[in-house]
Amino acid sequence: MTVDTYWGQTDDELYERLGAALLGEGLGVSPDDRDSHRKFGRSWFANKTRELQRIVCHAEVVQGLLGTSTSDRVIDGGAVYELLQGHGHDPVSAAILAVLIARIGLGTFCATAPPKP
Repeated sequence: MTVDTYWGQTDDELYERLGAALLGEGLGVSPDDRDSHRKFGRSWFANKTRELQRIVCHAEVVQGLLGTSTSDRVIDGGAVYELLQGHGHDPVSAAILAVLIARIGLGTFCATAPPKP
């Protein structure tokens, strides 16, 4: 999986896929399951934001992308994907998280990052 795989999906679809990746999908996925996955994915992302900021925002590659007007969100997503995979996230969740973070924008996502440890 890569960032390109998920770039064309809506945020709701991404949160649903994130929830499904984290929870695992059953034999049949009903509309209720999709809704539960989406809610879980959103909640998980909100609860893990500080942890994700620690991984992403202080990385040298991201520091080089912050504050540039030529920053390309697909390139940003690719950089975040590599960072997250290097920190143990599986390829699917790393790609989904990278797209969500890139859509927020690195400057916005990192504006409230905790100080570098």
